[in-house]
Amino acid sequence: MSCQPTFYRKRLLSPPWSYPILRTAMAHIHQNFPGNQGIAQLLGSACGRRALTSEEGQILEWCLTQIALEGSGPISEITRSLQTSLIAGCDWHSAVAAALLHSPRQWGSQLQSALLSFEEIRDEYRESEVAVFQFADGIIQANILQVPPLPGFVPTSAPEDPRTKRLFDLAESMDVSGETIELVKVLEDRFPHLMTRHYRVDFTGALAALFCDLGIESDKIPQLLTISALVALVFTASGSVI
Repeated sequence: MSCQPTFYRKRLLSPPWSYPILRTAMAHIHQNFPGNQGIAQLLGSACGRRALTSEEGQILEWCLTQIALEGSGPISEITRSLQTSLIAGCDWHSAVAAALLHSPRQWGSQLQSALLSFEEIRDEYRESEVAVFQFADGIIQANILQVPPLPGFVPTSAPEDPRTKRLFDLAESMDVSGETIELVKVLEDRFPHLMTRHYRVDFTGALAALFCDLGIESDKIPQLLTISALVALVFTASGSVI
């Protein structure tokens, strides 16, 4: 005879979606999202202000994979922690938990800062009645004393990240390049006209512009980065090179 409490045995015999917390979460998912969405599409919809299209889900999946494959910064710290724990004989779940605890508290703060900045710029542009290049000039001049003038931008002397152009090309080819991405491109084009030190958007800025167009909320960035971390951990445990 089992010594487990009756309520616990009932929980084990019940399907997971019958648990109160999960039932509430599943009801929200079933109500708002169709059943044929991919994982990235579903995650993006859950972390945003609206349901993503299939194309938006595909480009979000590409972005999360690129973060997982980065192989430096926080990802390297997390994967190194996993390897250390596994070598020490820890089981998979304990090793993953320990690795995620190594995630820097400020991981994603630059992405969040750029997203919030771009949202503010986009909203201000929507209320503006001037041409887009004149609006961009005003934004740059208002922040010209800052270094960098805007989050998500780096000096052109910095090493170029090919993922930035790839992301913008994908967004355009999949018809998900929105108002924010276009504004960021105009800002990038206007820097040489106003400053002796030129700036370009980096991969973090490109991600922020895309997430802004997808309606991703800034406080949900850590959740999305955790998904990338989990992907990196699976690659690491399977022996793939990160």
